[in-house]
Amino acid sequence: MPDSRWHRKFWTEQGDQFVTLAEYDAVLNTVSTSRSRGFTKWRRPAASEVLVLVMASHSLQERVALLEHTWSDVDMQRLYLVDDWLSTAPQERQWRPQTPSSNSAGSFGMESNYWDAQSRQLEFMQKHPNVKSLGFPVPNWVVLADDDTFIHVDALLDFIAGHDPEVPALFGYILSDAHVLGYDYPCGGAGMLLSFAAYDVLAPRLLADCPLLAFNDLTLGFCAHSQSVPVVHHPGMHCAPDVNRAMRTGENLLDIQKGIAVHRLIGFQSFIELVGTLDMLKGQVRALLQRRCLLAARSGDDSEPLDSRRFFWSVEAFEDAVSACRGHAPRVPTENPTTSNLHLDFFFFGGGLPVAGYHKDRSVPLLAEPTLRAARWPEWMEQLRHLKDCTLESESFEMFDGESPQCKSLGEAKRSHKSLSERKETVSWKASWRSTVPRLSRLQVEATGYEALAANAEVDALKVKESFEALEANRRPEEKESEDTRRHSSTKSWLEELKSFGKKLKALKWRSPGRRWIFVDFSPSSTFLNVFESLRILRGLSNLYHDVSTRSVYLEDVRGPVDLGAERPPPLALAYEYFDLNVEQAAGLWLNGVALQRILRCRPLQHPIKLDPEAHANDWEKEEDRLALMWHNAIAVDIFRALRFCGVVLLHTPSMVPHALSYLPYSTYRRSHPPSVATSMSIGNIASREQMWALSQLVTRRACSAQRRVNKALQMMCRPMASAWKLPLHMRMLGGESAYNFSRENWRLPGACFLGQSLVAFRSEHFLPDAQAAGLGSITSSPRT
Repeated sequence: MPDSRWHRKFWTEQGDQFVTLAEYDAVLNTVSTSRSRGFTKWRRPAASEVLVLVMASHSLQERVALLEHTWSDVDMQRLYLVDDWLSTAPQERQWRPQTPSSNSAGSFGMESNYWDAQSRQLEFMQKHPNVKSLGFPVPNWVVLADDDTFIHVDALLDFIAGHDPEVPALFGYILSDAHVLGYDYPCGGAGMLLSFAAYDVLAPRLLADCPLLAFNDLTLGFCAHSQSVPVVHHPGMHCAPDVNRAMRTGENLLDIQKGIAVHRLIGFQSFIELVGTLDMLKGQVRALLQRRCLLAARSGDDSEPLDSRRFFWSVEAFEDAVSACRGHAPRVPTENPTTSNLHLDFFFFGGGLPVAGYHKDRSVPLLAEPTLRAARWPEWMEQLRHLKDCTLESESFEMFDGESPQCKSLGEAKRSHKSLSERKETVSWKASWRSTVPRLSRLQVEATGYEALAANAEVDALKVKESFEALEANRRPEEKESEDTRRHSSTKSWLEELKSFGKKLKALKWRSPGRRWIFVDFSPSSTFLNVFESLRILRGLSNLYHDVSTRSVYLEDVRGPVDLGAERPPPLALAYEYFDLNVEQAAGLWLNGVALQRILRCRPLQHPIKLDPEAHANDWEKEEDRLALMWHNAIAVDIFRALRFCGVVLLHTPSMVPHALSYLPYSTYRRSHPPSVATSMSIGNIASREQMWALSQLVTRRACSAQRRVNKALQMMCRPMASAWKLPLHMRMLGGESAYNFSRENWRLPGACFLGQSLVAFRSEHFLPDAQAAGLGSITSSPRT
């Protein structure tokens, strides 16, 4: 177990900044590995080890009734912190302050008990500063939540099973730099998860050393930074019900299969179905075990493998399924160094374009929309040049020419670094550029019928036919190709292009197909790839399997059974899956080598494309925009059907985000929300080249800083522990190197000002409306950029 004093001193250097969950775990794993001691990970805790403090009000007590019949109806300790006794919950589960506050809404236009509710959780913690002395059966974790927050108890218990309650930490959805306040703080509605060690550090200081900053989450964020308790971003704690990252009709409940919490249930259309859907997804494990952990792309009776086309599993939950299939036995690490190697292939449809209608309303003068840009390698590839900055060694950099005249000076880079066990891990990559447009095959268009496609786009069938013929012959004006090349390419669909690419890879006789991953980018001008986060996820999936043979056992019959519990890597694909309707190609597609080998052997598809009237609604104003959206949706359906039909296990990946606007709710056009970007694998529909470059720089800097932090943690283990830990004299959260005090000068934060003796601090996500409502627009300063 890490020394608590060391832990707090180490995280002091974070100042007012968040860390991602992966960054936090990397440091803690380093410390635990170095000391060869610690608590037992993955001990499934009981629900009674968690105490939930729910901020509730008598005027909204019907919300508590809803909670009592959903997530709260378990053996979990919970208290509703109320302004008056509720009739919708047992009174023994309620706590009311002896002297209610007399705060009023003033000019903010809110109900009179709003500010009372904001301070009620803090008041309870202040009056009960030691979580062990609350009279409950030893709560190791404390969750602060709102009365419109859904908590997924199973996911919560799975998460805390891998973390030590004796290490101070605050987990939540972090609003970074706040645009206004200048420091990072957790979104209270998403839930704030405190280890009991963090609770014991923060609770005695609330409403004293850490004054109330209008909102409970602002106060706790400030207090955590001042006490050097790390503020950790957990993307599975949803600040808003953002479970439709494709921006289509209805919530995509697959997004929260492993999510811990969802805020603002009032705006959640499918809340009634939420609990049942999560139970259904959980039941997939039981069904899988009953079928001996076999999946196959075909229907059958109860004695045959489970139909993989009805297997809905997220990438976060996949390891749970594999573990269950292996009887939850720990994996035996391999000594073969080649099993640490990863090879990445990037396959670009250079003629692929995003749907113009998604970007026209976000156009900025003097910046070209993605559809108007020249073909070029995407800016995120800059990350590949910086892999060496985050590793300890660099082996070689071999050059090769791409397949497009415009795409030279890219190559295969072999990077290596020493792991904690001193074992080398190598990452190599290649990129291939095809100037074609991703499109359907003529077989499938004819099987669907021009009339059916025309009905979706509300155009004449002849227009659809002309549009498809134009796609077949589409080339950018600046590209010069031979007539033979043009005629050959015009007959190819996106799938045939991918097969052609795969055949070249197959000719290389590459080993370890389970450790080879191919990223298919359908619109390079607008898709951002976080290489560092992708490597982390892909390495974790690859490390589930140890077989390094060249030939996969899953090639003879592409619809034959796949054993998830075996040591042989299965055919896997990672993408954003929208219900059971389509794959969102705007965020790209990851395939492992086994999946690509299966696709190579899969028969040509001739199924009709069926577009859902609601999910694929197409009511844009211009005819050309409707046609573009129709083809975009048709390809999305085709990708989904092709993967399922060819026996590839598709893993829904919420961090492969189809639409930037849905994933960056606290961003501006010029400044993206760092926690969302840092925890994403890819983001589609990026509006500008400048934004793409900024995202690449952001994740590169974080990856390098995280590596240095791990190295420093190893070095610090050799140093003697300080006899006492003291508060830092300077805190960056209060502006530069200002002294740690509460003078008016140091509290002059952007977007905050004094009203008498009270500091009013506006939250970043609704700063302007709050400032305007308070009549303070003329005296507040500009947000920090």
